[in-house]
Amino acid sequence: MTKTKFILLVLLVVTFTSCSSTKNLKFSQKADDIVTTTSLKEFLDSNKKPKVVLRINEGSVTSNVTEDQNNDYLYNAIENQLLASGFIVRDRQLFNQIIGNKENNIDYQKLKEKSDTDLILELTKLNPQVTYETNKYYDKNDRERIENFYTYKRYGAAVEFKVVLIKSNEFAGVYKFNYTPCSQGKGCSISKSTSQLRKERSKQERYKTEAYEGVERDELEIFIKDATQKLVNEMMK
Repeated sequence: MTKTKFILLVLLVVTFTSCSSTKNLKFSQKADDIVTTTSLKEFLDSNKKPKVVLRINEGSVTSNVTEDQNNDYLYNAIENQLLASGFIVRDRQLFNQIIGNKENNIDYQKLKEKSDTDLILELTKLNPQVTYETNKYYDKNDRERIENFYTYKRYGAAVEFKVVLIKSNEFAGVYKFNYTPCSQGKGCSISKSTSQLRKERSKQERYKTEAYEGVERDELEIFIKDATQKLVNEMMK
């Protein structure tokens, strides 16, 4: 290969890399689903620091983590956010022991007295593998383009909570929040620069024992904290 051809080849590679890095992927934010009953609003109007316990419906939690991992860091994030919002958070394991007593399970007044708890916040659904797919992308001028033979996939997440007033055994609210990938700002870059790839490789090496297919652990934890804060805001309106 002559020197001139080599230079032209390098220029073509650089040009292609530069152009490809201007493509962005965008998804529209999926709407949240929120229902709060009048009973819950009235209760929280007169109880600014409610006593709450987090319950986990394990059968509804989608998990693709490895065997040596669990979702405790997410459950702790929810409880910490509740504490930061002024709620009094009861111990999950102790509450489960109390509710495991058949007598308490039937008589909600006794359950309330023995657990000293007002609200059950049940995590009814957690899915870090919600697939978003599109054949559209946006160029450097933010113009929509269509791929004829290819689609792009990214993972989002969804979490759903149910609130129960213990004293009356009343279903008092349901709150579903969605994490939609590539929905902020310019979205996500489809083809990445060398420096971006280097940063991602370094991050994967640091967290290789925690990596799994779905929303990354850090992003999922941020989403859960944000969803819990939204939950509190909606409940206290």
